[in-house]
Amino acid sequence: MKPEISITIPIYNEEGGIKKTVNNLVKVFGEKKANYELVLVNHGSWDNTEKIIKEMGEKNKKLTIINLEKNLGYGGGILYGMEHSKGEFIGWTCADEEISAEDVWKIYAAIKNKKYDVVKALRTKRKDGLLRIFTTFVFNNLISFRFGFNLKDINGYPVFFKKDMLEKIKPTEKSHLFNLDLMKNMNKNNMKILEIPVIHRKRQEGTTFMKLPRIFEMAFDFFKYSLRF
Repeated sequence: MKPEISITIPIYNEEGGIKKTVNNLVKVFGEKKANYELVLVNHGSWDNTEKIIKEMGEKNKKLTIINLEKNLGYGGGILYGMEHSKGEFIGWTCADEEISAEDVWKIYAAIKNKKYDVVKALRTKRKDGLLRIFTTFVFNNLISFRFGFNLKDINGYPVFFKKDMLEKIKPTEKSHLFNLDLMKNMNKNNMKILEIPVIHRKRQEGTTFMKLPRIFEMAFDFFKYSLRF
């Protein structure tokens, strides 16, 4: 039977936390008796991620396992998973439990009501460093000014929408600008977007950094992107 919801989880070197992330989603969605699919896209990992998710997939038919040798970039991994999803609704969440399984369910429950075309998370109580939080604030305001749509958290996830909309709104950007490109296309197609607050938790395994050279690179990419429209 076709799943109602397919959730893509892009994975890159997440051997320490992916099993817990998946198990928690399976537990919550199972308790809700949901008809779901988890699409695990491992792209370019050089740790034990491939072995771990392969073993999980052999034990649980709710999991669709995709292992790719090449890293597809932030957006590329998400898009590949959504293109190979079978559900009526599709979308993605993170592999590192920064968003709880309960909050992933909350976003899905909202899109099921079909009052909005897109439902996405608005991350609150963020556990990122001050530099990342400040960068996000500036980025969101630049987007509002440049493209004329107002979202409080452009990069907030999970994000869910109907699969039959994907071809209309498919991003061409596979980089960190994936979310901007997707939301711009959604706005262009007059899709109604709802942001729902979720608790942003500290990354459970591994580390993530935001350094000044990376910020300058992101800013340069954004301005190049802006000049195209």
